Amino acid sequence: MSSGSIFDEDYFLRGKATGKSLYENYRWLPSLTIPMAQSIVNHCCIHRGARILDFGCARGYVVKALRGLGYDAFGVDISHWAIDNADEETKPYLECVTHGSPYLEGKYDWIIAKDVLEHVQFVDLVIPHLMSMATEGIFAVVPLSRFDRGRYIIEDYEKDVTHIQRWKLTTWASMFMNVGWCVELAYRVPGVKCNYYKPGWESGNGFITCRRIKEE
Repeated sequence: MSSGSIFDEDYFLRGKATGKSLYENYRWLPSLTIPMAQSIVNHCCIHRGARILDFGCARGYVVKALRGLGYDAFGVDISHWAIDNADEETKPYLECVTHGSPYLEGKYDWIIAKDVLEHVQFVDLVIPHLMSMATEGIFAVVPLSRFDRGRYIIEDYEKDVTHIQRWKLTTWASMFMNVGWCVELAYRVPGVKCNYYKPGWESGNGFITCRRIKEE
C-alpha cells in the first residue's frame, strides 16, 4: 500500500454499500474485542505487561482492549481517517504510518498483524522488518487461497478491493521462516475470528505464530 487514502470513512463505516470492504459501522464492541484480545495473548503465552504493537490497528480497538487487560500496547495504521477517528483514550498510543515512524523503529515483545498483511504491497519486505522489531514473537492472521494467487477460500474476502495478497498457508509461512525462529501454523485459534468457522470455510483463515528461539 503506497497510500492510505482508500481506507477512509466509507471503507470503515459503509464498506458494503460502497463496494470497498466488508465493514459496516466499524466501532468499539467490547463484548467481542476484549475476549478476542485475551484469546490472542493466551494462545501466544504473552506475559502480563508485555510491550505489544498492533500492526494495522485501524481505529485502535485491539490496542484499547490490550491496554485494558494490562498490556503496554501501541498501534500503527496507514489510514489517516482511522487514526483521526480512533478512541480518544487510545489515540495517544496510536500512530499513522509514514516513512520513519517512531513506532515502526522500536522494539516490542510481540507484534500482532491480524487481517492486515493481505493489504500490504511489499509484504516480503514488511514481514522481515516486523520480525526484526519483535523480541519474542509475532502473531499473524491472514486469509487463504487454495492455490497461490488464486481466489480466496472464503468468498466474502473478494469483496474487499484492497486485498492484494493471495497465498496458501504454507506460502505465507515461508515468509516468516528465518534462522532463530519457530513457526507454528493453524487453521483455527479458539476465540479469534469465530464467526468464520463455518462449513466450507474451515481452512479459509491462516494463523501464524512465530516465536524467537531462546538461547540456552
